[in-house]
Amino acid sequence: MITLYGTPVSRALRISWLLEELGVAWQFQFLDFAKGENRSDWFLALNPSGKMPVLKDGDFVLTESAAIMQYLAENYGADWLPARGTQASALHAQWVSFITCELEQPLWTIARTTAPAGHLPHRQVGV
Repeated sequence: MITLYGTPVSRALRISWLLEELGVAWQFQFLDFAKGENRSDWFLALNPSGKMPVLKDGDFVLTESAAIMQYLAENYGADWLPARGTQASALHAQWVSFITCELEQPLWTIARTTAPAGHLPHRQVGV
C-alpha cells in the first residue's frame, strides 16, 4: 500500500492527483505542522529534513514531489512518460524543472493573495 504524507494544500496535492489519475490504491497521512508532527521522531525517520511530501511504497521511502511523480509514472503509469534517453524525455525534464523552479512559486503566491478566504482546497484526499 502506498502512503502519502503531507498536507492537502501543498506539493502533496500534485502527487495525490497523479495517484488518482493512475488508479493506484493509496492512503493519505495528514501531517499537522502546528503540532510539530513534521518534527516527530516517527516522521524524521522517514525524512530527516522534516519536509513533506513523503511517499512510502512498501519499504521504499521517497521525498521531493517531482521525484515522487516520476517514480509513480515510471512504475504505475504504463505509457505516461516518453522513452528514456530521447529528445521527448529531455523536453519533459526541462518542463518539470521549469515548473518546479520558476513557475510554481509565483502561482502559489497569486493563489494565496487572490483566492477568497476558505476557497483554497483543504480537505483530505485519497482517504
